[in-house]
Formats: sequence, structure tokens, C-alpha cells
Amino acid sequence: MTISRLSIDNSGFQKDAIGDSGVTDEDIKALSPRLDGLRKKIRQWQSSSDVNFLNLPDKTDLDTIEQIGRKCSRMFKHTIVFGIGGSSLGAEMLSSTLGHRSPRNRVKFYDNIDPRTLSEIDDVQWAETLCMVVSKSGNTAETLSQFLTILPRMERYLGEVGLREHTIIITENPDGALHKIAQQLGIEPIAHPAVGGRFSVLSVVGLLPAYISGVDVSGVLEGARAMAKRCTNDDILENPAFHNAAAQYLHTEKGRTISVFMPYADNLRLVVNWYRQLWAESLGKVDAEGRHRGMTPLENHGVTDQHSQLQLMLDGPDDKIVTFIANPGVRHEGRRIPMRFQGLPAVAPLAGHTLGELFISELKATRETLSRRGRPNRTFGLHDRDAYAIGELIMLLEMETVVVAELMGIDPFDQPAVEESKVLTREYLADLIHVDF
Repeated sequence: MTISRLSIDNSGFQKDAIGDSGVTDEDIKALSPRLDGLRKKIRQWQSSSDVNFLNLPDKTDLDTIEQIGRKCSRMFKHTIVFGIGGSSLGAEMLSSTLGHRSPRNRVKFYDNIDPRTLSEIDDVQWAETLCMVVSKSGNTAETLSQFLTILPRMERYLGEVGLREHTIIITENPDGALHKIAQQLGIEPIAHPAVGGRFSVLSVVGLLPAYISGVDVSGVLEGARAMAKRCTNDDILENPAFHNAAAQYLHTEKGRTISVFMPYADNLRLVVNWYRQLWAESLGKVDAEGRHRGMTPLENHGVTDQHSQLQLMLDGPDDKIVTFIANPGVRHEGRRIPMRFQGLPAVAPLAGHTLGELFISELKATRETLSRRGRPNRTFGLHDRDAYAIGELIMLLEMETVVVAELMGIDPFDQPAVEESKVLTREYLADLIHVDF
């Protein structure tokens, strides 16, 4: 069995590290009976023949993904992906975090409808470009609009047969507009699994674009599978998702309802974008007693935001939990700061050290400063471009989300409140109202 390659240090949640503002193992164990219902659900998810986020590592058809991915990598130099939310964030996160620096096929994600950004597509060389369109419902207004506005150009350059060869459509709903459009164009859609978009990264939705980007998707699934097994342990202190989620829930009960995610690695920045949707859309709900629940995810980047957000985290309201992600091996990387100007007081402590040593030292200092102020924090450690560890992290964060939702008494798999703005958008379009800011 492969040993975990994701290190988890949550000691900064505990009283031993941050004083009275922390929690204890006894506090966490006291929550264990409230998770008995979830334990039953987990056993059902494990044994179910239906696809769910927990069994995706075993249910995902890796052979088909690799077969399609190899063909696309041979045929095309560029891929553009149209999708929004869970239809793009996971795939883009994997591609950014694990993809080749110089992939054979360059993948570009379009997750917005800003006309100026989308005008870039006017210069696409369609003879060497694949278009991938992803929408679970098949009715996502933004994704449909993206695809339909470039469809005439694709048809003009590629023709009817070429269009089918250069287009991949991923959708679930056979009654959705995207599925019907695919049928009219003679394109056979790839089935989106029956899981919510924000939990779909370990399916074809996330893994096919990632494979084309050069990601070791088999390694991602292997790591996720191993973490899923660890997260089925009934012992709340031995189960990493139960333990971390329970600690975070206890901190929310102390008024800490902002979750700061702070990677100390530029290639891990998009992990935050993916996590932000997972955490916000799953937990921002009204519970059975009418209470508005949830935690607000906040994106920070180390070391950059030490110079913009750290002051707030240290001296501002005690309403935050901080999660650091770092590659400890980076301390051995980077150019060495020369000794030339070591006589200057500002240069003296830097001279002779690598940029990686400075990077890791700043992380340690930030973490320790937070702990001394009684501000809860934890650290994930993983090595650069380690697909297995990223798979572990994905499954851990998904399971943590589900556990926190259970403790809050809410459903993590729906998003009932967002429909109103969609209805209003359609009304404004129908009435030709010019939006006046």
C-alpha cells in the first residue's frame, strides 16, 4: 500500500498550540455521535452501484479518458474548454497544478462571458484546435452562449464533418439544450456523471482536459482512492476528514466563519479557486431551524498577501481559520542570494540563502505568528507536481465539506438559492433591459 504523500499538520487548531482559543481532542470526540448518520451514508456510498463523489476513483472509466485524451493530443495543438463553476474549476486546477510546463496540447479555459476576453477566440486556428463544451444540466446560459457564438465560425472553417471531429460535448441531461444541440450537429455527447459539478473533478469532467494538459490522471485517482479509504474510518480522531472537519466546525461555533486558504506555491493557486466553490456552494445554506449557515472562503497567496492580508489576520477580528499549502522541497530550489551587499542591514540576513529557503522561512514565521496570537491554522505539505498527493487533497477537502455540512445540519449537494438570479437574468433579456450599474 502506498504511504500517504500528503502531510497534514492541524496542531494549530489545538489548545496546546494556540491557547484557550483552540480546541481539544476531547472537544472533537464529543461530536462523534452526531456523525453516526453520516457514517451510515458513507457505507451506503461505498457499496452503491450508483456513482457518487466517494466512489468516483473506482467508477471513473480511466481507459476511455486516456484513449480519447491520446487521440486529442495527437490531433490538436490547442484545446479550448467552455464551462463554468464545477464544469471548469476542477479541470483547470489539475492542469495548472500538475500539467506539463510545455504540453504538446495547450489547454485554455473560458469560464466567463466577458466579450473582450472571448474575442481572443477570433484568432483561433481551427484546423489545429479542439473545442470542449461542458455543462451537467445542458442548460447553463453562459456555456451555451459561449459555444453558440463561435459555432458559426467553426462550421465555416471546419465544415460539418470537421466540426464533429473538433468538438467534444460533456453533459448529463438528455432533455438539456446542449444534448439536443449535440444531436442536431451529429455529435455523440460524453456522459457527465450523476454527481454535482463541484464534486465532479475526479470524473471525465476534470480528468479529460487534465490528461490533455499532460496530467498523470491515474496518479490523481490512486491518491484519491487511498484518501477515500482513510476517510471511512469510524474513529473521529483517526479519520483525517472527520478530525479536520470537526475542528473547523468547533471554530465556527466560536465565531470563526471565514476560511482562509493560503498556498505558498504559485502553481497551487488554482486549488483555492476550486476549493472556494466547493466550500461556499456546499455550506452556504439555511438549516432546518432557519439559521443561515456556512463559512466564507477567502483566497490568499503566500508570500504576496503577507503584505496585504496578514495584518488583518493578526490584529483584526478573530473570525478566521487559515489553511496553508506548501511544497517543503522548495527550500532547496531557487537562486542563491549573493553575498555582495551583505554589509547592508537589510541584505545581511538574506545573503547566502536561496529563494526557496526564504520562501519556507516566511511560511514558518507566518504560521508561528498566527499561533502566538491564538489564531487557528493548519498546514498541508505536498511535493511539486505530485499527482497522488493532489488526489489525496481533493478527496480530503470534499469529504471535509460533507462532514462540516452534516454537523451544520444542511445538505452539501444542492444549491437552491441561486435559481432566482437565473430567472431574473432571463426576464431582463426578454424585456431587453439594459443593465445600469
